[in-house]
Amino acid sequence: MDPSKRQQQQMAAVNPGPEVEDFANALDACLMPGLSVQEKKARVLDLPRKYHENAIRRLAQKRPKSARGGSEDIDMDMDERLSNGAKTENSDDLKQLEKEVETWDLFRRLLPLRYSDSNDESMRFSPFSASKPARRDYVSEYLTTDGLALERRAVLQWLQTNSASGPDIDDLARKLQQDADRGDIIAHGWLHTRSKIKLRKSMTAWPHLLDRQSPNVTASHLNADGSPLVTHLDPDASTRQRRKLEPQDEFFERAIWLGCFKHLRRGSSLKDIREWCQERTELWRAVSMSAMPLSIDDNQSPASNIDPSALALWRRMCFALARQGGSSDDERAVYGVLSGDILSVERVAKTWDDYLFANYNALLRSQIDTYMLSQCPSDVASNLTQSFPSFDAVQFHGNQEGIEKRLIISIESRPNMEAQAREPNKALQASFIAKELERHLFEQGQVLTRRANEFEKSRLVRRGLGALDDVVEEKYFDFPQHSGLRIVAHVFVLIALLKRFEGHRHSGMEPGFPPDKRFIQENILASYTDYLRRCKLQELIPLYCSVLDSPRSYEVLAWNVIEEPDANNRITQLKLIKRAGIDVLAFVERQATLLFDELDHDATSFAAEKLLNILGDGPATARHGRPIKPDFFGEEEDEVDIKDVHVIRSLEWLLTVSETWPQVFSIGTRVYKFFLSMQLRAGISELVDCIYTVLTGYNRELPA
Repeated sequence: MDPSKRQQQQMAAVNPGPEVEDFANALDACLMPGLSVQEKKARVLDLPRKYHENAIRRLAQKRPKSARGGSEDIDMDMDERLSNGAKTENSDDLKQLEKEVETWDLFRRLLPLRYSDSNDESMRFSPFSASKPARRDYVSEYLTTDGLALERRAVLQWLQTNSASGPDIDDLARKLQQDADRGDIIAHGWLHTRSKIKLRKSMTAWPHLLDRQSPNVTASHLNADGSPLVTHLDPDASTRQRRKLEPQDEFFERAIWLGCFKHLRRGSSLKDIREWCQERTELWRAVSMSAMPLSIDDNQSPASNIDPSALALWRRMCFALARQGGSSDDERAVYGVLSGDILSVERVAKTWDDYLFANYNALLRSQIDTYMLSQCPSDVASNLTQSFPSFDAVQFHGNQEGIEKRLIISIESRPNMEAQAREPNKALQASFIAKELERHLFEQGQVLTRRANEFEKSRLVRRGLGALDDVVEEKYFDFPQHSGLRIVAHVFVLIALLKRFEGHRHSGMEPGFPPDKRFIQENILASYTDYLRRCKLQELIPLYCSVLDSPRSYEVLAWNVIEEPDANNRITQLKLIKRAGIDVLAFVERQATLLFDELDHDATSFAAEKLLNILGDGPATARHGRPIKPDFFGEEEDEVDIKDVHVIRSLEWLLTVSETWPQVFSIGTRVYKFFLSMQLRAGISELVDCIYTVLTGYNRELPA
């Protein structure tokens, strides 16, 4: 896009949705005066849940309604024309909303786990019931006592929830079901293979099992593709005999295993899995998955009261099927999920979420397996580990320090994942999972800083403009991406407030976090307040500026409210500033000083544009001498530099606070002298008149 067009797009007035004020109101409720630090912290930790619910409501409203009934008299052609006009825009908005729901869902799950006090369990997000189960549940027992496992469980459930919002599982399996060539029948097993076996028996008049016939006869028992056909119909026949099914039944088999994998991937309850398999008269498949599916609903954990040695053995049997058995990748992936294998699950992975799921599932199940073995007698545990191989993902990934970061980098480095990993919402989610959120916010601030420099938005960047690290800019939100800017701004708010409540005024990525990097991080919030100003929501700006440390809070606030011309609105704004906990007196003083410093004080840069002749051309009189020209500044006297206007506005803000009269005269005199000595050019007559008005206390209208 042409830079000038992009600048116009960024600077144009925008129409915000109701979520902008909703988010601000929720934040305001967290910072109400009178709340203790612990109460504020508890509310801030609960903010992602509120934002998540808000995003879900907006998504429900945005999604297309079901098709209208055929009885309604509507013009379908007209309806199609109207819908196609906004189809692309609505589709983009819908996708962004879905990503926002995912982002806040992740933060509502992980933020309490990482930032709650260790002794305050009420703030920690835990999916487990507080009531003690009637039977001992080893899995839940372990997860509630191990913080790392609980965090990985939260990420796993988040990934399952994301997947659950996808297409219906029956729709995903429908193509394979159609290739099974059985019409609408979704049950009754291998119909084509069964018919072929019966036909073979009838042709040879053989009443026994086919594999008891002579080798020559068995060798000629082939399927439609010419491959050896199974002679039994039990589930293990294909693997045990190393024979094939009829091609149609192969599709039927793949359709069922695909459905089973999708149910595990989405964290379906065992009840749902059982019903899905039972509809296809394949209940045994649900039984094979029943020991520990790790569904989203932990209250339905089937691992209750199961002997730990049985769970450990079951996991190893699943691993053997994942690596050595199975008739398709989907079947091996099913047992790969259950055993905590990575290779077999990654083989069917298609998205960034799928790859992360494969690794987090494996890590969590490896941790659980280690705990289960610790609950077994030593001889039993030793026999299990020596007799049956298993995959230890914890050992596979090596040093646990920084494992999340290495895992995210490894997924991003895959050629087929590069585009997904660079999507701004996904990059933000990944940084939080990898515990690299501070660095991500810094790099997000860098991108906004660069954009600000390109378009000379100096109000966002006053310092910290040294050499910036190279970043992949497409991974971060830009100014026109208003929804993304709102999300990342509130993420910064969450982290900044939590750090403040912990007593750290400056959060950092390493010891001695440089102030200029903190400054660049704060450009995220400065950019968002600029967005609020363009939305004409100035009343929200003090709330967000209160999150910034002083003097930055004064500076950002000054740039966003300086253009307010109405005296009554200024008084209202000052009340909001005071309510937000910002020192009003310090703010107006800092604003005046800041804007005065913005003027060019280098006297050598001013050269007279033309000779000024302030005396009239007429003859002098004895009493009054020569008259002064009323328009000696010329025809451009109304053209006033915006910086000059801002300085005058700042004096008006000073006058609004009664305690600032000394500063009014001090700064006002400096401004007056500056304009008289250095700014004798077009428009100065109006400015001098304005300063005189301020200094003498007259209420005269200032130039717009």
